[in-house]
Amino acid sequence: MNQTIIGVFDTLAQAENAASRLEAEGVPRADINLHRSDDSDGSYGAAGEPTLGDNAVTRRASASSGQTHEGAMARIEHFFKRLFGDDDRPEEVGHYQEAVRRGGVLLSVDVADDTSVERVRATLSSAGAIDIDSRVAQWKTSGYTGYDSSAPAYTAGQIQAERKAFPVVEETLEVGKREVSTGGVRVYSRVTETPVSESVNLREENATVERRAVDRPATAADLTESSVEIRETAQQAVVAKTARVVEEVVVGKEATTHEETINDTVRGTQVEVERVEGTQAPGKPNPAEKGI
Repeated sequence: MNQTIIGVFDTLAQAENAASRLEAEGVPRADINLHRSDDSDGSYGAAGEPTLGDNAVTRRASASSGQTHEGAMARIEHFFKRLFGDDDRPEEVGHYQEAVRRGGVLLSVDVADDTSVERVRATLSSAGAIDIDSRVAQWKTSGYTGYDSSAPAYTAGQIQAERKAFPVVEETLEVGKREVSTGGVRVYSRVTETPVSESVNLREENATVERRAVDRPATAADLTESSVEIRETAQQAVVAKTARVVEEVVVGKEATTHEETINDTVRGTQVEVERVEGTQAPGKPNPAEKGI
């Protein structure tokens, strides 16, 4: 079901920018219409039954009617009449008409499916569509009580005066820290050579030959040839080196905080009052003796 979404912008440039964004998102230009308080309103799209929102008005569509060639505000009146009728018109509609009377630009978008409604509303909001409730609250501070169809449209001077902006400047104080070099450590790794000595017992096996004098009758076994071989062995020292890590030197940084107390001296003056005794005349009593 077709729906019509309405947003209000402060300037024509904002409204045209919103229209360009909608076109970039695939909304046909024929479904986008601009309504102003002068005679340059755009063509009108379909209208229907409304649902109001913060920055736009969403309506379910019904049959559209023809447009008259009356004044701009009268055409906007007919536009809302087609959307809402004469009897079921919410108060917010008058606020939208008041926004146009005060120089705003009303942008209406015809949407054919419900899935595009939120996307179009988000686009209008991001493009600068005003929050009508906040704007009405601002108007009420200067006496606004409701839309008056007989009131003339704002002049350029009135629009400029109402929208005059006073910038709010806030100055902040930033306190930072500066790091300075206070020295450090440099670690070197070198290969050193240290003479060492170790003792080891080595074993040797040597062949021995012993001749003994004997006197006995020879046997057949004594007359046979034979041989025997004795192997000599000896142990030699074998040197092997094995490197093992026995300590690690870890280099890093550790952050600490400290509180420093400054001791100094200040100078001042003290005033001391010392009474000086005077010289007493002969025969005159001392005032102290009279209790004075």
